[in-house]
Amino acid sequence: PDPLDLIENFGADALRVGMLLIAPQGLDILFSEDRIEQGRNFMNKLWNSARFVQLNLEGLPNEPNYNSELLDKTDLWIISRLNNTIINVNKAYDQYRLNEVVKLIYDFVWSDFCDWYIEFSKSRFYGVNEDSKDIARSVSVYVLKSILKLLHPYTPFITEELWSKLNPQDHGMLITSSWPIAEKEKIREDIENEIIIIMDVISAIRTIKTNLNIKPG
Repeated sequence: PDPLDLIENFGADALRVGMLLIAPQGLDILFSEDRIEQGRNFMNKLWNSARFVQLNLEGLPNEPNYNSELLDKTDLWIISRLNNTIINVNKAYDQYRLNEVVKLIYDFVWSDFCDWYIEFSKSRFYGVNEDSKDIARSVSVYVLKSILKLLHPYTPFITEELWSKLNPQDHGMLITSSWPIAEKEKIREDIENEIIIIMDVISAIRTIKTNLNIKPG
């Protein structure tokens, strides 16, 4: 395939991610445009989640609230998952496994952050408890900024654009920002195990509703 045609159809960032998702180390690449489309879907997922967070930042204090005593278990869970991801990404870099790096980030962003944490937090975003709302928004921004840093080597265009929207008062570019540092003390295996149980229960209920054709309402 002509790379310029693929960039025209899918975008440069999506092409890079899509190619790495189908590029196992040491093996030939079995090219498929469907996998490149997966890269585009990933970029759309990231964009939509980031825009959701951005649209709910009005009134957020200049000093985000990360008070660990006020964080609920979903906050502690996503922060733990983020730090585990950073550690595993760094290990994959040490072994030059770029495809594994992208897969680790992909799984964290798509599943942990977009599919679960954002959904967990929506009730707090729209709730009446201002402290809980500020914490959920602050944690979302913190995690999202780390995600943009992790993805920037592969998706420089979309991440730089989203970074500029998250930092309206700070004109520093993402490309000159520091690499995220893993904080091992924030990894909570106990919290992760608790949230996995909750996620399994929710998934089981959704499956039952689908199998019995129960309407969402």
